[in-house]
Amino acid sequence: MMRRMAAAEPVKEQRQHILSGVVDALLKDLKQGTGDRDRRRQVEEWMRSLAEKYPEFKIEIGLRDYYLAEAERLRSDFEKAQDLTEKLSLGRNIEAFLDRAAEYDRRLAER
Repeated sequence: MMRRMAAAEPVKEQRQHILSGVVDALLKDLKQGTGDRDRRRQVEEWMRSLAEKYPEFKIEIGLRDYYLAEAERLRSDFEKAQDLTEKLSLGRNIEAFLDRAAEYDRRLAER
């Protein structure tokens, strides 16, 4: 039984190291706006599911920063938009991203 636990420890450490690198890379890509919106949403959903499972990865910080960066990108689109309907849609999306960023900021402050 003791040998089994000892052998499992390096695997756990390797898992943490490997997965941590994957999470870091994906959060960086999110923040930079890599890929189209649908792909970023898929990554965002996965990161949200991992956030509670792996608090040591600081995923909440990455998601907060992503939401702020996405709001900035949309703000740039808003400035270029001519159509009022498009501006309204962008404004609502900007608000939603800022709300999500604020929620993660609250969660981080509570810890």
